[in-house]
Amino acid sequence: MNAQLTLDRLRGLRLIAQLLGTSTAFPRTPAQETVVGVSKHLLATQAQNRPAALKAIDLRARADTGTTADALNRSLLIRTWSQRGTHHLLAAEDVRWMTLLCSPRVLATSTKRRGALGLDDAAVDRARDILMEHATEPVGRQTAYELFASVGVDPGDNRGQHLLRHFGGEGTLVQGPPQGAADTFVLLDAVCPLSIDLTGDAALEEMTVRYFRARGVATQKDLQWWSGLKLVDIRRGITVAEEAGEIMPVPGPGGEAMWIPTWAADVTDAEIEATLEQVLDLPAFDEYLLSYTDRSHVMDSEHLVSIGPGKNGIFKAFRVIRGEAQPVVAGA
Repeated sequence: MNAQLTLDRLRGLRLIAQLLGTSTAFPRTPAQETVVGVSKHLLATQAQNRPAALKAIDLRARADTGTTADALNRSLLIRTWSQRGTHHLLAAEDVRWMTLLCSPRVLATSTKRRGALGLDDAAVDRARDILMEHATEPVGRQTAYELFASVGVDPGDNRGQHLLRHFGGEGTLVQGPPQGAADTFVLLDAVCPLSIDLTGDAALEEMTVRYFRARGVATQKDLQWWSGLKLVDIRRGITVAEEAGEIMPVPGPGGEAMWIPTWAADVTDAEIEATLEQVLDLPAFDEYLLSYTDRSHVMDSEHLVSIGPGKNGIFKAFRVIRGEAQPVVAGA
């Protein structure tokens, strides 16, 4: 087993893995200079706040502001509900397999809510059929609600929002190019006919390897929270990825069981220090915080109110100083 990680090394490895630092052990590829390449590297980027998600990708790609928005408008990137029932931004070809891998538990919970919303299976089926018939082109939210009503399904009292999110979790419906600030909804096949074909353990291994490769240092509970999968599945994915030589175990700063991608073992102390010397301004809901359920390694608990998550679950923009997330002070 590798030597115990220091807190500085953990922070540095995370920054490098998230394309916010550099190392010869993990050289950036030409693809990772593009917004699509960055999105593929991160696999799934929290996108509850759409403008913040676009900024997070632009920043890592070192691209002009608006480059990610253009890719979203062209459906090279897709905003959808791939995991945890919340919005994420993914490269189009990764949407279907990630959604089908990570969404079943969310769908099961969603199905149980139908009775409380006044929905039965027949109503859900009618709503799905009418929407799928029309969503070969992007459909606005209000239009979707009108379609539901046309088949006797009242979209009021959160039923319309529930149905859209549920259909998104089924892996066929995604958000289309936004119309200004308004959302649209479209069939994935209509905007991305070519998807990576991964299922079962192959999909689990792919997700596990790409998570650690792009997150640097994490625990199995971090990956469980990020993906929304059961812990038994996460353990199997880690075992397979470790046997394939893609990741390795290492004790964390407190002795906790963590894993790193194999390239991380070759990152030099000088590269860690150079990475930590940067001062970075990151947007709300950035993956530097949202990738891990235990954020204590990079954020002091005193900042929970000023950065998040607050009681409403909102994360604010923050500044990274020596790898630590700190609130942005106005005028500073």
